[in-house]
Amino acid sequence: MPATGLPVNANATTSDWIAVAAGSLGALLATLDISITNSALPQIQGAIDAAGTEGTWISTGYLMAEIVIIPLTAWLTRVFGLRRFLMWNALLFTAFSLACAMSHSLAAMVIGRIGQGFSGGAMIPTAQTIVRTRLPPHQMPVGMTMFGLIVLTGPLLGPVVGGWLAENASWRWCFFINVPVTAVLVPLLYFGLQRERANLPDTFFALGVALLCCVPLAFLLKPARPGAAVTYDH
Repeated sequence: MPATGLPVNANATTSDWIAVAAGSLGALLATLDISITNSALPQIQGAIDAAGTEGTWISTGYLMAEIVIIPLTAWLTRVFGLRRFLMWNALLFTAFSLACAMSHSLAAMVIGRIGQGFSGGAMIPTAQTIVRTRLPPHQMPVGMTMFGLIVLTGPLLGPVVGGWLAENASWRWCFFINVPVTAVLVPLLYFGLQRERANLPDTFFALGVALLCCVPLAFLLKPARPGAAVTYDH
């Protein structure tokens, strides 16, 4: 018996493939948004009055939040349950996407992008978890291939999609485009994943995890703040 609990020669069920599709779609959403704003930065900077290198924060804030949340994903999944955790992340990702789309200042945009990074970053490693736990060994290469293609093509398609939307519609559609995707993702997560009981930690432990999120992010943001000079000691 493998770790999935299925006989070695058993095929994955429809529910298993729905779960894999949901995980893959969530990973695509997260990886696409890493670079979707790159081609639209001039238009975004002009709209929110961001000068010079300040516009790089739009991408940097997202990446920094992802760096912080990815190592915590396994623990958060055990605390809230995989289905509940991913559904809330998908809904929060949509809310932060709408906040970014309606931003009129650099601060609002960066806060929205950091929120996107926190909620979207968790959907990348959980896609692998779903493949590993829901597919039998002989079908696992198919699931891992799906995940690998998504991880590779998401950041590549981001600038293309973002540039096309900025030129032909509006830069705001770089964020509005996430809404119909999550409208498909949430039902897939609901029907593909099983409900699990939450295992909430005590208050002090939760506070420690919150500090674990905030402190590394603060250390990352400090040297990367706009206008900060980088010096090297010899």
